Amino acid sequence: MFINVEGCLSGAVSQPLGIFPTDFAIHPAFECLQKASASSAFHNSKERFDPPKCHPNTRLAVLERIMAWILCQEDWHAYIMWLYGGAGTGKSAITQSIAEWADAEMCLVSSFLFSRSDPSRNDGDKLMATIAHQICRNVPGARYFIEATINEDPLIFECSLQSQLTSLIIEPLRQHQIHTGYFSDPANPCLVIIDGLDECRDPDVQCNILDVISNVLGQNQLPLLFLIASRPEQHISSTINSRKFTQSHARLALNDTFHPDEDIRCFLQDSFDEIKETHSLKAYLAPTWPSLDAMETLIEKSSGHFIYASIVVRYVKSPRHRPSDHLEVILGLRPALHDTPFAEHVRHVRPQFCF
Repeated sequence: MFINVEGCLSGAVSQPLGIFPTDFAIHPAFECLQKASASSAFHNSKERFDPPKCHPNTRLAVLERIMAWILCQEDWHAYIMWLYGGAGTGKSAITQSIAEWADAEMCLVSSFLFSRSDPSRNDGDKLMATIAHQICRNVPGARYFIEATINEDPLIFECSLQSQLTSLIIEPLRQHQIHTGYFSDPANPCLVIIDGLDECRDPDVQCNILDVISNVLGQNQLPLLFLIASRPEQHISSTINSRKFTQSHARLALNDTFHPDEDIRCFLQDSFDEIKETHSLKAYLAPTWPSLDAMETLIEKSSGHFIYASIVVRYVKSPRHRPSDHLEVILGLRPALHDTPFAEHVRHVRPQFCF
């Protein structure tokens, strides 16, 4: 079995995760589960229209590394992978690309994307219910057991995260395994993605989420994998560096090891080529635009942060202005008049990414 980072998976899962017959009528227990879930946290939620994704032919080494872990080709002992990097390094684009790949290959169990600005997903209250809700879709044979749990304990959503993980996720999947034997095949990976853990507003809850996942998964023998992405905040790093995490996790740092400058160069070049082909004012652009010096300056100013390059492109391709004029504003060769490179595009970005 091998992977192709463009989306092909040889020898991968060829059947749905759930093969246990079930009745998909809306039951009261499932309605309770829906109310306790945060649909905006799904990787394919309509509230995340046009989510960030890896630009074609970029981040290939990172994506291949994560895919190899999911398929037990590397770090087979680890059931948690921590993907970490500073703001703007492309964590969400990577997790989105992995989620779409895994969903297409039918090995995605669930995804949850924290957001500090969304009250429904800026704490851990709806995390486990949301994961369980998606399991009902992606592993339909487990739905019966999840509903049975809610029927037996309607207040399960008020219990601790550890109780919810055990009762709503682990035990239903275990029962599904007993009845079908599906999870006995290590070739059928089951992935849960949690992105933006640091966007959870309470640092103590962030650490508790990590502790609960590590403790519960360590006590059970299910091929359930958690890809968790966050900034390397000190409390998160300290939790993951603790002794109990030593044998349970792999880590992947978005640093210079993966040559982000080359990926940023590819993204900028493709984006500028598209602008020269499609912009309404393309007639004002020279065939050699932008210059090599301008490209090198942009790559240097990006400092490995994809968000900077992305904001540059959005500003330069504004349909109301000549792209060359806006690029000169970014390079400091022309003063900004009515708008600035960061007035519209960097409202939610930390100051170090302003131009």
